[in-house]
Amino acid sequence: MLPLFQQLGILAFGKVKPTARRLTRLLIGGAVIAVLALTTYVSLLVALGLYLSHEVGGPLAAVIVGGVTAITAIVIAGIIALVNRRSERKLEAQRRAARARLPDPMTLQLLAGVPALLRGRSLLGAVTVAALVYGVTRLQQNSDRD
Repeated sequence: MLPLFQQLGILAFGKVKPTARRLTRLLIGGAVIAVLALTTYVSLLVALGLYLSHEVGGPLAAVIVGGVTAITAIVIAGIIALVNRRSERKLEAQRRAARARLPDPMTLQLLAGVPALLRGRSLLGAVTVAALVYGVTRLQQNSDRD
């Protein structure tokens, strides 16, 4: 019985070990790249500070490097806020569109009772469901016109 469940698991979820190994490789590679990028950034800041210290003096060079870094951080934070605001607006528009496609609460209440009507599988139940669907459709068409 266990081999059957193993085969069903592989069919349902695929092989997990290759995916886990690939994810591990990606995470390790990303961490190494992040450390190297941070080292490069710090090296560039130190080089800029040393160059400017010879040109304008040490304290002024530190102020210039700090100011440029702060301005860059503020610009990047603004860009991120703008992108986040756009994505929130898009998500809210999608939610409104999804809500607009939903039927009104009365229709949902009527549709919730449909399975109970069809349990007996009688002709009267089918006719009742058809009449309900027709009536709800007509009500929605009339409310759309208004």
